[in-house]
Amino acid sequence: MSTVTFRVSDEEKSFIQSMADLNGLSLSELARTKLLEGLEDQIDMDLYNKTIKAHELNDESISHQDMLLELGL
Repeated sequence: MSTVTFRVSDEEKSFIQSMADLNGLSLSELARTKLLEGLEDQIDMDLYNKTIKAHELNDESISHQDMLLELGL
């Protein structure tokens, strides 16, 4: 397993440690979990934005009324 080190102020460390304690996690577990969650959220948002752009370029949506007509309802 690798080790990653980053610098924080004493105040930031105290806050991070307090949040780790509040969540019942070690400082390392909290940092790893939150960092990975944040990066995964960023990937999700990027994929969402690309999908929305693709949809806007080729929007084939129709109204509810038009769908009913198309289905013969």
